[in-house]
Amino acid sequence: MTNKQGFLVEGVVGDIAKWLMNERSTLKCALSIIYNSQFFEKLQDPDTGLYAESSAYNYDLLVSEMRNGKIVQADI
Repeated sequence: MTNKQGFLVEGVVGDIAKWLMNERSTLKCALSIIYNSQFFEKLQDPDTGLYAESSAYNYDLLVSEMRNGKIVQADI
């Protein structure tokens, strides 16, 4: 992962952590949810391009994983 990708990943994680904290958890719990998810692995993978997507889009993917036990992406 390049420095630019790492910076974008950090921004997405920060936004998602804030939203999780507002909804249901502490910072520690929010970060644990994120860092222990399949979503986070995919967010860091440069081949997926998720690091370049909006934080809201990525949040929806994480919520999908939390609800379904895996990432489920609805086709538009």
